[in-house]
Amino acid sequence: QELEPDPGDLSVDQDFFQEEVWPRLARRVPAFESLRPRRAWAGYYDMNVFDGNGILGIHPKLENLFVAAGFSGHGLQHAPAAGRALAELLIAGRFQSLDLSRLGCDRVSQGQPLREAAA
Repeated sequence: QELEPDPGDLSVDQDFFQEEVWPRLARRVPAFESLRPRRAWAGYYDMNVFDGNGILGIHPKLENLFVAAGFSGHGLQHAPAAGRALAELLIAGRFQSLDLSRLGCDRVSQGQPLREAAA
């Protein structure tokens, strides 16, 4: 039996949370027992299934398409650096502050995933 809610339905399933998720949270972190959610939302998760890392740079075949995607849940953390990097690419045509070329689109089109040593 599949316990996860239908991913095509973006309504919040409060019953699933209360019956399946909440008890596990409270067992793992007792402080959750005294906390209650006030509101919730459901949405799709931006995920790069190729290698789990952000894709940042100029598209290899569409020269005026700049890409910043696939940060797999780290988008908020990486947004300031990604925004600056894209601004540098747009204005100067290259990364200036920090060389982020390893995150480029080419690795995807060439089938060369970026592997992190600590992963």
